[in-house]
Amino acid sequence: MSQRIIILGAGRFGTHLASRLAEFGCEVIIADQNEERVKDLAEDGFHAVEMDVEDEDALKELGVADADAVVVSIGENMQGSILAALTLKQLQARKIIARALDAKHAEVLKRVGADLVVLPSRDSAYRLAERLRDRMASDRQQLSGEYQLAHVRLGPTAQGQTLKEMAWRERYRVNVVLVIRAAPDEVVQDLEPEPELRLLLRDLCLVVGKRENINRFELENGLAE
Repeated sequence: MSQRIIILGAGRFGTHLASRLAEFGCEVIIADQNEERVKDLAEDGFHAVEMDVEDEDALKELGVADADAVVVSIGENMQGSILAALTLKQLQARKIIARALDAKHAEVLKRVGADLVVLPSRDSAYRLAERLRDRMASDRQQLSGEYQLAHVRLGPTAQGQTLKEMAWRERYRVNVVLVIRAAPDEVVQDLEPEPELRLLLRDLCLVVGKRENINRFELENGLAE
């Protein structure tokens, strides 16, 4: 059974999230009080509802208590997002995820009951900082401590070699968790990192390991930008 996700707020963050979740096969309902925006979303094929996302009765009627998760994606209205999160908690929503504008906003959202708070601009900035700090091209995501997930585009050193032959685990103490390949017809393939998988130039490897080890791996095996 597909997950049922309700998104409150149809700004750029909310609509991007709705689009991606729909691609994953989730049942998505997106609510906003802007009539024109809701109309446009409905014409684009979204299940869009015009409503005041701070209104308790409207949220109850929308079925927030039965959804697998509710995302508070209200734009610059900090007070509105806090009130919406508080109301969702009172309505016993199963999982409340909220978008915050800054660290103080995030702290308040946590205190009123949000299960997960995201800071999109901060998180994007942190990922960019990781790349700039080490002069690396790969996108990085912090996991825990010094451990990162990196997206490394392979250079010529790996061309035609198998994962077993490259022995990256032994040489760099990093683990390849996925290989993504774009075929000539532009179809993207997600490939299991089997030992006999033969690598190609420009394959995108998702690699997990310590920052310093990933840096060395990328310098010696990544595609120079």
